[in-house]
Amino acid sequence: MQLTTKKLKKLSLTELTKIADQFATKLQWLHSTGKNETEPEKYKRVALELYHVAQIIEEKEALKSNKKFKYN
Repeated sequence: MQLTTKKLKKLSLTELTKIADQFATKLQWLHSTGKNETEPEKYKRVALELYHVAQIIEEKEALKSNKKFKYN
């Protein structure tokens, strides 16, 4: 299953955190096995995907905290 930005934004924070953990584990594995030097494009792609998911998590957390403090 390919995850697009639209699909990612529909996921809950828990699911997004699980996806970010998977990307972080993969990135750490690539780094520890030296694939970051032998396959720099793959390493860069995984790093950018992790960054993208992290941005979506931050947006959702900001929206969540803003909703808590509305007194309407």
